[in-house]
Amino acid sequence: MIVAALRHVERPAAGDPVGALVFFHGYFGIPEDFVAFLDKIDPDRRFHGYLPEGPRPVGDGRTSWFDRDAPESPEEQLAPIAAWLDSLPVAAARTVLAGWSQGGMVAYALALARGRPRPAGVLALGAMLLSDPPPDLERPLPRIAIGHGTADDAVDIEHARAARDVLARAGGDVLYLETGIGHEIDQEIVPDLRAFLATLP
Repeated sequence: MIVAALRHVERPAAGDPVGALVFFHGYFGIPEDFVAFLDKIDPDRRFHGYLPEGPRPVGDGRTSWFDRDAPESPEEQLAPIAAWLDSLPVAAARTVLAGWSQGGMVAYALALARGRPRPAGVLALGAMLLSDPPPDLERPLPRIAIGHGTADDAVDIEHARAARDVLARAGGDVLYLETGIGHEIDQEIVPDLRAFLATLP
Protein backbone atom coordinates (compact mmCIF):
# COMPACT_ATOMS: atom_id res chain seq x y z
CA MET A 1 0.00 0.00 0.00
CA ILE A 2 1.33 3.43 -0.91
CA VAL A 3 1.37 6.27 1.57
CA ALA A 4 -1.11 8.35 -0.44
CA ALA A 5 -3.73 5.61 0.07
CA LEU A 6 -3.92 6.32 3.81
CA ARG A 7 -6.82 8.73 3.96
CA HIS A 8 -6.73 11.27 6.74
CA VAL A 9 -8.68 14.23 8.07
CA GLU A 10 -6.95 17.40 9.23
CA ARG A 11 -8.04 19.75 11.98
CA PRO A 12 -6.07 22.97 11.48
CA ALA A 13 -4.38 24.89 14.28
CA ALA A 14 -5.73 28.29 15.23
CA GLY A 15 -2.46 29.98 14.30
CA ASP A 16 1.09 28.83 13.78
CA PRO A 17 1.02 25.27 15.15
CA VAL A 18 3.34 24.27 17.98
CA GLY A 19 3.39 20.76 16.52
CA ALA A 20 1.23 17.91 15.27
CA LEU A 21 -1.37 15.93 17.20
CA VAL A 22 -1.93 12.61 15.44
CA PHE A 23 -4.95 10.63 16.63
CA PHE A 24 -5.53 7.00 15.65
CA HIS A 25 -9.15 5.83 15.90
CA GLY A 26 -10.09 2.45 17.32
CA TYR A 27 -11.18 -0.81 15.72
CA PHE A 28 -14.30 -0.33 13.57
CA GLY A 29 -13.60 3.39 13.48
CA ILE A 30 -13.13 6.31 11.11
CA PRO A 31 -11.19 9.57 11.59
CA GLU A 32 -14.36 11.63 11.82
CA ASP A 33 -15.23 9.88 15.10
CA PHE A 34 -12.58 11.91 16.93
CA VAL A 35 -12.41 15.35 15.28
CA ALA A 36 -14.57 16.87 18.04
CA PHE A 37 -12.50 15.11 20.70
CA LEU A 38 -9.36 16.89 19.48
CA ASP A 39 -11.09 20.19 20.20
CA LYS A 40 -11.86 18.97 23.71
CA ILE A 41 -8.28 18.10 24.57
CA ASP A 42 -6.70 20.93 22.54
CA PRO A 43 -9.36 23.66 22.77
CA ASP A 44 -6.95 26.45 21.86
CA ARG A 45 -5.96 24.52 18.76
CA ARG A 46 -2.25 24.83 19.48
CA PHE A 47 -1.61 21.68 17.46
CA HIS A 48 -2.39 20.87 13.86
CA GLY A 49 -4.47 17.72 14.08
CA TYR A 50 -4.07 14.73 11.80
CA LEU A 51 -6.57 11.88 12.01
CA PRO A 52 -5.64 9.01 9.70
CA GLU A 53 -7.90 6.15 8.66
CA GLY A 54 -6.91 2.55 9.27
CA PRO A 55 -5.91 0.66 6.12
CA ARG A 56 -7.95 -2.49 6.79
CA PRO A 57 -11.69 -2.39 5.96
CA VAL A 58 -13.93 -4.17 8.47
CA GLY A 59 -17.34 -3.36 6.98
CA ASP A 60 -19.87 -0.52 6.92
CA GLY A 61 -17.17 1.86 5.68
CA ARG A 62 -15.16 1.43 8.87
CA THR A 63 -11.62 0.23 9.35
CA SER A 64 -8.95 -1.17 11.65
CA TRP A 65 -5.18 -0.86 11.89
CA PHE A 66 -3.98 -4.44 12.04
CA ASP A 67 -5.12 -8.04 12.14
CA ARG A 68 -3.39 -10.40 14.55
CA ASP A 69 -4.40 -13.35 12.34
CA ALA A 70 -2.91 -11.84 9.17
CA PRO A 71 0.13 -13.53 7.59
CA GLU A 72 2.11 -10.28 7.76
CA SER A 73 4.15 -9.53 10.88
CA PRO A 74 3.11 -6.63 13.11
CA GLU A 75 6.04 -4.61 11.74
CA GLU A 76 4.90 -5.26 8.17
CA GLN A 77 1.34 -4.24 8.99
CA LEU A 78 2.50 -1.04 10.68
CA ALA A 79 4.99 -0.10 7.95
CA PRO A 80 2.52 1.83 5.73
CA ILE A 81 1.26 3.72 8.78
CA ALA A 82 4.81 4.56 9.84
CA ALA A 83 5.60 5.72 6.31
CA TRP A 84 2.55 7.99 6.31
CA LEU A 85 3.53 9.38 9.71
CA ASP A 86 7.07 10.07 8.49
CA SER A 87 5.67 11.97 5.51
CA LEU A 88 4.01 14.62 7.69
CA PRO A 89 5.63 18.08 7.55
CA VAL A 90 6.28 18.15 11.31
CA ALA A 91 9.33 16.80 13.14
CA ALA A 92 8.79 13.82 15.42
CA ALA A 93 10.05 15.84 18.37
CA ARG A 94 7.08 18.18 17.91
CA THR A 95 4.50 15.45 17.36
CA VAL A 96 2.16 13.81 19.87
CA LEU A 97 0.86 10.35 19.01
CA ALA A 98 -2.54 9.59 20.49
CA GLY A 99 -5.15 6.92 20.04
CA TRP A 100 -8.21 5.12 21.30
CA SER A 101 -8.29 1.34 21.91
CA GLN A 102 -6.56 -0.33 18.93
CA GLY A 103 -5.45 3.15 17.84
CA GLY A 104 -3.75 3.60 21.21
CA MET A 105 -1.85 0.39 20.56
CA VAL A 106 -0.69 1.86 17.24
CA ALA A 107 0.40 5.07 19.00
CA TYR A 108 2.41 3.04 21.52
CA ALA A 109 3.97 0.86 18.80
CA LEU A 110 5.05 3.74 16.56
CA ALA A 111 6.29 5.86 19.47
CA LEU A 112 8.33 3.13 21.13
CA ALA A 113 9.55 1.00 18.19
CA ARG A 114 13.25 0.36 17.77
CA GLY A 115 14.84 2.57 15.16
CA ARG A 116 12.01 5.10 15.07
CA PRO A 117 12.25 8.71 16.24
CA ARG A 118 10.66 9.45 19.57
CA PRO A 119 7.63 11.76 19.56
CA ALA A 120 7.10 14.54 22.08
CA GLY A 121 4.38 12.58 23.81
CA VAL A 122 1.98 9.65 23.74
CA LEU A 123 -1.68 9.56 24.75
CA ALA A 124 -3.04 6.01 25.05
CA LEU A 125 -6.73 5.63 25.90
CA GLY A 126 -8.38 2.27 26.48
CA ALA A 127 -5.31 0.57 25.03
CA MET A 128 -2.59 -1.93 25.80
CA LEU A 129 1.15 -1.92 25.25
CA LEU A 130 1.82 -4.70 22.77
CA SER A 131 4.79 -7.03 23.17
CA ASP A 132 4.98 -7.57 19.39
CA PRO A 133 6.55 -5.47 18.04
CA PRO A 134 8.61 -5.22 21.23
CA PRO A 135 8.95 -1.68 22.60
CA ASP A 136 12.39 -0.13 22.85
CA LEU A 137 12.74 0.75 26.53
CA GLU A 138 16.46 1.47 26.41
CA ARG A 139 16.32 4.98 24.96
CA PRO A 140 14.74 7.91 26.82
CA LEU A 141 10.96 7.70 26.62
CA PRO A 142 8.52 10.41 25.54
CA ARG A 143 6.05 11.71 28.09
CA ILE A 144 3.05 9.40 28.25
CA ALA A 145 -0.56 9.76 29.40
CA ILE A 146 -2.68 6.65 29.95
CA GLY A 147 -6.45 6.72 30.44
CA HIS A 148 -8.48 3.58 31.21
CA GLY A 149 -11.62 2.36 32.95
CA THR A 150 -11.76 -0.36 35.59
CA ALA A 151 -15.02 -1.66 34.05
CA ASP A 152 -13.50 -2.00 30.56
CA ASP A 153 -14.64 -5.40 29.23
CA ALA A 154 -12.79 -5.10 25.90
CA VAL A 155 -9.28 -4.21 27.09
CA ASP A 156 -8.88 -5.23 30.71
CA ILE A 157 -7.65 -2.61 33.18
CA GLU A 158 -4.69 -4.82 34.02
CA HIS A 159 -3.24 -4.04 30.58
CA ALA A 160 -3.18 -0.34 31.42
CA ARG A 161 -1.68 -0.95 34.84
CA ALA A 162 0.98 -3.21 33.32
CA ALA A 163 1.88 -0.55 30.73
CA ARG A 164 2.13 2.07 33.47
CA ASP A 165 4.45 -0.12 35.51
CA VAL A 166 6.67 -1.18 32.59
CA LEU A 167 7.07 2.39 31.34
CA ALA A 168 7.67 3.82 34.81
CA ARG A 169 10.34 1.20 35.54
CA ALA A 170 12.03 2.22 32.28
CA GLY A 171 12.22 5.79 33.54
CA GLY A 172 9.13 7.12 31.81
CA ASP A 173 7.19 10.18 32.94
CA VAL A 174 3.71 8.62 33.04
CA LEU A 175 0.42 10.35 33.78
CA TYR A 176 -1.95 7.53 34.76
CA LEU A 177 -5.70 8.21 34.82
CA GLU A 178 -7.96 5.39 36.01
CA THR A 179 -11.72 5.75 36.52
CA GLY A 180 -14.66 3.37 36.92
CA ILE A 181 -15.90 3.62 33.34
CA GLY A 182 -16.16 0.83 30.74
CA HIS A 183 -14.67 0.72 27.24
CA GLU A 184 -15.12 4.38 26.45
CA ILE A 185 -13.36 7.65 27.12
CA ASP A 186 -14.35 9.09 30.48
CA GLN A 187 -15.07 12.79 30.02
CA GLU A 188 -13.88 13.36 33.58
CA ILE A 189 -10.26 12.89 32.47
CA VAL A 190 -10.49 15.45 29.65
CA PRO A 191 -9.17 18.32 31.83
CA ASP A 192 -6.15 16.19 32.77
CA LEU A 193 -5.50 15.32 29.13
CA ARG A 194 -5.88 18.98 28.20
CA ALA A 195 -3.34 19.98 30.85
CA PHE A 196 -0.97 17.22 29.68
CA LEU A 197 -1.07 18.44 26.08
CA ALA A 198 -0.69 22.06 27.16
CA THR A 199 2.84 21.26 28.40
CA LEU A 200 3.88 19.76 25.03
CA PRO A 201 5.85 19.74 22.86
